Amino acid sequence: MKQQYQPYYQPPTVPIRTWSAGLYIRLSREDELKGESNSISSQREILREFLKQHPDVTEYDCYVDDGWTGTNFDRPGFQRMMQDIYAGKVNCVVVKDLSRFGRNANRGGTLITEEFVRLGVRFIACNNYYDSLTASPSSAATNCITLGITNVINESVSATTSVNVRATLNVNRQQGKFIGSFPTYGYLKDPEDHHKLVVDPETAPVVQMIFEKFIQGRSILGIAKDLNDMGLPNPSAYKKLKGMNYQHASKNPDGLWPDSSVRRILQNEMYTGKMVQGKNRVISYKDQVCRACPKEEWFVVEGTHEAIISQETFDKAQSQFCHEIRRSSKTHRTDLFSGLVRCAKCGRIMNKKANHFDYGTYEYYRCSTNRKMKKATCGNRTIRIDQLEAAVMAYIQYLCQLSVGLEDVLQRIQTSNRRKEQSSHLQRILQSQTAEREKCARVIMDLYPDWKSGVLSQEQFLTLKANTQEQLSALDASIEKLQNSIADLKKDMGADNDFLRHFRELGTVPYLTRPLVTELIDKILVHEDRRIEIIPKYADAYATILEYIEANKAAALLTGEAV
Repeated sequence: MKQQYQPYYQPPTVPIRTWSAGLYIRLSREDELKGESNSISSQREILREFLKQHPDVTEYDCYVDDGWTGTNFDRPGFQRMMQDIYAGKVNCVVVKDLSRFGRNANRGGTLITEEFVRLGVRFIACNNYYDSLTASPSSAATNCITLGITNVINESVSATTSVNVRATLNVNRQQGKFIGSFPTYGYLKDPEDHHKLVVDPETAPVVQMIFEKFIQGRSILGIAKDLNDMGLPNPSAYKKLKGMNYQHASKNPDGLWPDSSVRRILQNEMYTGKMVQGKNRVISYKDQVCRACPKEEWFVVEGTHEAIISQETFDKAQSQFCHEIRRSSKTHRTDLFSGLVRCAKCGRIMNKKANHFDYGTYEYYRCSTNRKMKKATCGNRTIRIDQLEAAVMAYIQYLCQLSVGLEDVLQRIQTSNRRKEQSSHLQRILQSQTAEREKCARVIMDLYPDWKSGVLSQEQFLTLKANTQEQLSALDASIEKLQNSIADLKKDMGADNDFLRHFRELGTVPYLTRPLVTELIDKILVHEDRRIEIIPKYADAYATILEYIEANKAAALLTGEAV
């Protein structure tokens, strides 16, 4: 019998290693516009087809980030995958291509070539034919260069897209087009043009009520309480009730109004009919965190939509924010002079105090700087509130009467014969200067044909042209000055002056209110001898009237009596 050959050594069977794979899929909003090839379903199909051809790789889980940019890795699906990697559940990452993994060359390259290597994680990019397991040591340098170049190209696509999108958005902002995803509370998007806003009949009255209550002295916290007592949903809850896909990390998921929402409405100039955009900006396409922009960099376009409140109402509300004010803990209302009364010595706001006696209670303002600072020299500066109220009342009434007298003087100036004569005289001079300018313009036009025909030499042509142009420039300056002078004579100073506009409309003041005081009074200074100095608003406008009257004093004479 023939003896069979038996090998001297039988090598042991080596089991094939299996990989627990995490299939990672990402789709950004920009990728949605590029067709079906990058869709979630398409990516999933490609990855699972790859697994069929590689039995050593089995799917553990599929991680999806739909609508997330690839410039940073703070994505929910990606972070969940990394947690499973650290937990030892996943040791292989499979993506369609490197751009799906990310578009940040530095961070993406570090993860693939350093962190995944340290953790023993296999990385596969199907369409890029990259597999960290099959990369040979001899081609390590080539793979590193290829990987780096591909990641840089992917990042450059995001950078270019970011620049183009930002430029387009800025053009729309400059044109006053609304580019927000959700309309400002109080407005709706126009169904025919989503770049326009129309008034929301349900919420616009709420905005008006908020401004009205605040101007009347109701605190921001008190307004929020009133809105909650009325059962009105806050702006975030209202958007959701209307079916908008609005996501906001609200601290009030129950729909209650926080004071921050009320404050935001009171400071939003959109309600005056202005389109205000660009308050926040993403500094880099790699960093999606928004940062506040300086006000001078905002995009503000007037008259783009219907106003819910007037500019005057908005300005009154903003003046309330200019003062450090305290409100009653019981009524949530602001005191009449809160934030307006200051010590004339140190400039600090004086505190309200009350003395209680058997026969009654009286309230007063006191400077507390001496009590807080040892070196202060303010002394005992106090003023009773009832005396202050009487003084302010008398002062406002005086300004109202003064505005009536000033308006009468301005009217006499406007209708004076001397002023009419001045206007007629300037008009005659303007006509003469305009005719002279037309003559000079014709001379310049005739010089060129004379030179071309040989009537004038080149030297004569250049000299005459320079002299005539110099004369023309002088006439232009004179005409502009005459036009401005005539416009000043025709200008109704009273109609444009803030001082007269505010005080003449009051007529008589029966009693003081917080809105009235904050509208007319800038601050009240209390001196050591209890003398008070009331600084009104619109002082510059008042000075302008006096200068105007002084400049036209001769025209303001009436029956020989000076103003």
